[in-house]
Amino acid sequence: MEGTAMGNTDVKQNSKGFVVGGYTFETKEEADAAKEELEAIKYLSSKADYNDIGQVYRLYNNILDKQLFRSPVGMDYIKKLQQQLYKSKAVPNGQIRPIPINVETQQAMDDRREALSSRGKVKELQREVFMYKSRFNKSVIINVALVIIIIVMIAITATSSNPNILNYETKLQDKYSSWQEELDRRQKVIEQKEKELHISDNNMK
Repeated sequence: MEGTAMGNTDVKQNSKGFVVGGYTFETKEEADAAKEELEAIKYLSSKADYNDIGQVYRLYNNILDKQLFRSPVGMDYIKKLQQQLYKSKAVPNGQIRPIPINVETQQAMDDRREALSSRGKVKELQREVFMYKSRFNKSVIINVALVIIIIVMIAITATSSNPNILNYETKLQDKYSSWQEELDRRQKVIEQKEKELHISDNNMK
């Protein structure tokens, strides 16, 4: 069975936990247990002839009977043995026993599914919060802008010297009166000049 002898059995630590056989474990105890199983797998691989399906079948059943493996590393090895048996025509599929999942393994699987589900829900909530914050911020900006516009319009209405909707007619009336007064003043000046010229002409005669 190719790929059964996994790399070295050293426990490596990274930022997420302890790595053994391609799996990351949260605690050193779990990693050490997986390391022991990996060493056992390497030993079995050195002794077993995987081309002999009868030997693989006996090894598979012996492992299940003695419950030798409990970690994901060990379960992965058992699964590979099972798949090899399924591919072989020498052993009927009905005689291949299913792999029992112990309480610890089942709990670990359940915890992992729950953790993945929780992370998915957290990400979904984060997206919703971000979306609501974005909408709220846009709403606040729009409302502030509208308030500023209203205040500016009120100020313009109250202080502007230019005609607008509220005082347009008054401004026009004031301008008309001013023009009329200027015309009357100029008319009087012209009439006064005409009188002066008329008097001058009479004196010259």
